Amino acid sequence: MSTRDDHDLKWNEQLLSWLDGDLDAAAAAAFRAHSASCRRCQQQLQALAQLDKSLATALPRIALNAEFDRRVLARIDSIDDGKRAAARQRAEQELQDNLRSLSRNWRRTLGLVIPGVIAGIALALALTGWFNDTGITQAVAAESASELGRSTSGLVQMLLTGIVGAGIGLAVARWLAAAAD
Repeated sequence: MSTRDDHDLKWNEQLLSWLDGDLDAAAAAAFRAHSASCRRCQQQLQALAQLDKSLATALPRIALNAEFDRRVLARIDSIDDGKRAAARQRAEQELQDNLRSLSRNWRRTLGLVIPGVIAGIALALALTGWFNDTGITQAVAAESASELGRSTSGLVQMLLTGIVGAGIGLAVARWLAAAAD
């Protein structure tokens, strides 16, 4: 590609954006600085200015008048009231159908979530009891008491119970979310 083609590709887009007012301040300043010393850009700007002037003088001014407003309002008024009422009724029916569907989905979701949460809590308590019966939590609590001090034994046992319960709750919540979808 020649240097002229490179120039045209780079600056033509900038020129059109500048004329449309779409350049940010920095890009507009860069374009103005470039076009002040670039003969090609100056020629294109003059040609586009002449084109704008020619179009402005050759084409009639487009303006909306009172007749346009009258015709639009007459068309609006000519729409059958029966059609308006039918469209309004269809929209109301669609809204009611959507609300019923939404309500049904919430009831179904809550019907799954509440029993699932209760089951998750029961499972967490059962596993916590099993861990306590097998001595796993006491062993971990005793180990931590020897490492951290005797006063932390109950805290570690409670923390382990919470972690197990949270893990089970998370698993049940994911399962319920998949079931609800």
